[in-house]
Amino acid sequence: MNIKFLDSVLKYFTVIICCAVIGLFVQEIYSKNNPNISGNIVFLIVSGSAFIIYAIIVVILNEIIPKLNIGKFFKNKNTIDEQRENEEHSKDNFVDSLPETASMDLIRETQLQKKQKNDSLKLQIALDYIRNQFALYVTDEDLDALCNAVSLYSKKEGIPNGISVHTKGLTNLDLYHFGWNIWNYFRPIKQEEISKLLKTVFVSLDDIDLDSIKSHLKDEPQKGNIKIQEDFTDYQKT
Repeated sequence: MNIKFLDSVLKYFTVIICCAVIGLFVQEIYSKNNPNISGNIVFLIVSGSAFIIYAIIVVILNEIIPKLNIGKFFKNKNTIDEQRENEEHSKDNFVDSLPETASMDLIRETQLQKKQKNDSLKLQIALDYIRNQFALYVTDEDLDALCNAVSLYSKKEGIPNGISVHTKGLTNLDLYHFGWNIWNYFRPIKQEEISKLLKTVFVSLDDIDLDSIKSHLKDEPQKGNIKIQEDFTDYQKT
């Protein structure tokens, strides 16, 4: 005979016995308190109810719960949490495993990019100042040449001799004040360098020696069309 069949018979036989015992127990109690009602009816109702409850529990456990994939849900959740922990752990290990030279190279590259960005923003402010100060006094071509010369000056590069900016309506004092403002903004470049820029760029300063230009950079600071400015705050874009 099939072993599986025998197991099933034994299981259900045990269940029936248990239901019958429960029925007898309830029948005994009920008969003592209610002698007018047949004990057999109580026995059959209680035993049958117990068996039905058992059958419902079996159906829920064997048929309904597996279809809900509750176990799979918790398993997947645990798997996802484990994956996240592993990824975070891997990232930490990756950073720790980076060679010190590689980390320093990355820091240097980041700092270089920051410096280049700051230098570019600083130069743009200076160029805006120049355009505002000279727009009425030089041609567009000369204004571009002057901006290019100051850009080279800010990078500590040489200024070519071929630049000749002609001004109309500006005195040498205005040009001196302009030179001091640019020098002060791009400190710590020496004043000799800004004096060279002025003499090289502006035609009206061709015949004036460098020492004289340098000594007059901040004369009468509040006179002229171009005055001494301690900073270029007004030209910063917000």
